[in-house]
Amino acid sequence: MSVAKRVLPGVAAAGLAFALQAGGGCTDTTLFLNQTAERTGNVTLQFVNNTGFRAAFTFGSFDSLDRINPGVVQLQQLRVEANTSSAAVNLTCRRNIALATKEFVDRVIETDTDNSTANFDRDAFGEVVNFSDAPANSEFASQPTAGTAKGREVLLGVDYSCNDRLIFTFEADPSAPGGFRIDFVAILDEDEPDR
Repeated sequence: MSVAKRVLPGVAAAGLAFALQAGGGCTDTTLFLNQTAERTGNVTLQFVNNTGFRAAFTFGSFDSLDRINPGVVQLQQLRVEANTSSAAVNLTCRRNIALATKEFVDRVIETDTDNSTANFDRDAFGEVVNFSDAPANSEFASQPTAGTAKGREVLLGVDYSCNDRLIFTFEADPSAPGGFRIDFVAILDEDEPDR
């Protein structure tokens, strides 16, 4: 590799850092890390429901700063029964992985992804995870009959890297709005050098 090819990514990263600082005094390293992390491969998600209720929710991946041409939003919906775990779900590695957040919901609507997704469950689509004690075959199976959990977003380069396994765990928490919370942990890709 030529010296120019090795230096240019560093120069581009330094230029981005300078632009962030010059553009209004922003010194937030979170944005810098998120926008400079390599975006190749996939991430694997798994959902663990440690509650006594079914969790129903919408999740996916997208790039939040792609505002002019909002790229493809990967959207999926799940119901995870009480005290069970989901199968592993693979998503394309993007800068944002969101589980029922306002920004994700807004992006889905902006890109019309909700109307182009087969078997879309409107009851499981929103800014919270719904917890239901209704029978699985009832019309209330995805509605928040037992409570909700505030959505959660994690960022590439800050919370995870491409090829990591991301585990979201649902817990009952009387002190949380809606009575439930979402915990998160990333299991690092074994092939990645130490970070």
